[in-house]
Amino acid sequence: MSLKNKFISKSSQLPVGTQEARIRNDRQAVFQLVRDLVQAQFDRADAELSKRLWQDVADRDIDLDRVINLMYTCSFHDEDDEMIKVDETYQKTGLVG
Repeated sequence: MSLKNKFISKSSQLPVGTQEARIRNDRQAVFQLVRDLVQAQFDRADAELSKRLWQDVADRDIDLDRVINLMYTCSFHDEDDEMIKVDETYQKTGLVG
């Protein structure tokens, strides 16, 4: 019996709804990491947890400046609206928001 590898090609063109869902999910994952980092670094001063979370940021290849911008620009990390506003400004302009 012969086995064949089946390759599924990934299209660079995803349906708009799929792209929007992916962006929303990616954004929520980044926001959660930022919230965890803020809690670990600022609230708990937990160096080991902070180190692991920063490693997670690196492993996921998340824009370091984006994370830092969200950490230091947002006053209320539990408010999605504020974080979205700051993140969108950064994503569009690369500037602190």
